Amino acid sequence: MRKKTIKKVRAIIFDIKNGQPHFLILHRILRWRGWEILKETIEPGETLRQAIERGITEETGLEKFKVIKNLKKQEKWQALGNNYWIVDTFLVQAEMNQKISLKQDIIEHDGYQWVNKETALKKLTWPETKKLLREFKWKSK
Repeated sequence: MRKKTIKKVRAIIFDIKNGQPHFLILHRILRWRGWEILKETIEPGETLRQAIERGITEETGLEKFKVIKNLKKQEKWQALGNNYWIVDTFLVQAEMNQKISLKQDIIEHDGYQWVNKETALKKLTWPETKKLLREFKWKSK
């Protein structure tokens, strides 16, 4: 069987509360269990930005968010006989007082939390994701 390459984008979704960043982390239950940041598979014909915006809306129900920038952070891994490639990582600011909805046709996540950086680093499952958050710097204006 030929391996497929599946391209994805991901988002570090954050908000500022009391001058400190808080991050949206999702509790994954599809194919593995643990905490992650939002990831989305790029559909044929989609731009990276279209994929991340669609993913945020579909996976969280968030309506108010701003894609701040593409961090140009990439990652590759292999699982379930396929090659996965995060082609880019976006920094996204959203208001954490919005209602989150995890309801989808295929349930990937059963919970979410807005957490500070220290808590996110303790909870996140994958070392590469933790590294992304460690590098996150917020300069208040």
